[in-house]
Amino acid sequence: MTLLAMMVALTASAQERDYHLYPYGFVGIQGGLMKNYSGTVPERKIAPEAALSLGYFFTQEVGTRLTGAGTMWKVDTPDGEYDSKMLDLSLDLLLNFSNILFPNRHNAVNVIGVFGMPWQIITPHTYIDTYGGTQVQDYDKWNRGWKGGGMLEFDIAKHWGLNIEAGSIYMNNRQHSAANKNRWWPYAMAGLSYKFGFKKKHVAEPVVEEYVAPEPEPAPAPAPKPVVVEKKEEPAPAPAPAPKAPAKIEKNIFFALNKADLQSAEKVKINDIVEFAKANPEAKFTVTGYADKGTGNATVNKRVAERRAQTVKTQLVYGGVEATRITTDAKGDTVQPFANNDENRVVIVVGKE
Repeated sequence: MTLLAMMVALTASAQERDYHLYPYGFVGIQGGLMKNYSGTVPERKIAPEAALSLGYFFTQEVGTRLTGAGTMWKVDTPDGEYDSKMLDLSLDLLLNFSNILFPNRHNAVNVIGVFGMPWQIITPHTYIDTYGGTQVQDYDKWNRGWKGGGMLEFDIAKHWGLNIEAGSIYMNNRQHSAANKNRWWPYAMAGLSYKFGFKKKHVAEPVVEEYVAPEPEPAPAPAPKPVVVEKKEEPAPAPAPAPKAPAKIEKNIFFALNKADLQSAEKVKINDIVEFAKANPEAKFTVTGYADKGTGNATVNKRVAERRAQTVKTQLVYGGVEATRITTDAKGDTVQPFANNDENRVVIVVGKE
């Protein structure tokens, strides 16, 4: 399950999100093993442990959780049988070191430090004397301790994550007996968490730019009539018309997050470019794709930008523009033409004679 989670998580690390990951709440369940080192005889064996937790990440670096954990073990000795159960409640501080070292990015695998203060709610003990046939019962409660450990969390989906946690609890026995004063409880568990409470990311609507044809230039004034003199002269030639400015068109075609499909609102811009190409058969076109730097990574953004540029070129060719008149390029996130991060999911088309 761990290897599968790592492969899925590493694949998901290159995907962009349409929601804010932090803050969020989570519910988790874990199962594993623990060992009680108490310094007494008989020595406890490795025992199963299960935990249920409810937590909240306030920022991408800091979170907290309330965990209830339970375990039980049984030890047979030559003189009798020792049976013990334990239930503790722990308030833990969670520090995401991956986000501390690599902020403002989607880390598919997170290294989280766990620091907590557990309390024994109740720990019933039973000792059965095999020879004497007697049974002695006792219990501890509200013993306080300290917890330290670490966790690897694999982000496998929007709401789901897998984790592996290991650490140790140092529990102080309130009875203060010389033989059984303090206990070390190393543990290792794996589990599943469900995350909730994400906030939808606001995506600004792209500004649709319409092409406005330039006003036609006024026709040149007619040349004045030649003055008739006694000697007949040829009329003065008409002045040459003013040179026409070269035609040009520029369109910004916007795309959705991590998408290269043409949106309906952008298709009218493709039609405008096609009409311009028909009216100006000598015009050449450059199609340049971009991706926003705020999401993904350089490799993924370069690939998305190339796909966007190819989509626009395909639409222009389908509309009747010869492919030899079109040059494509992809900048990825190395160039950001707009100050607004979301507007950089764009293909800029420039056509001119």
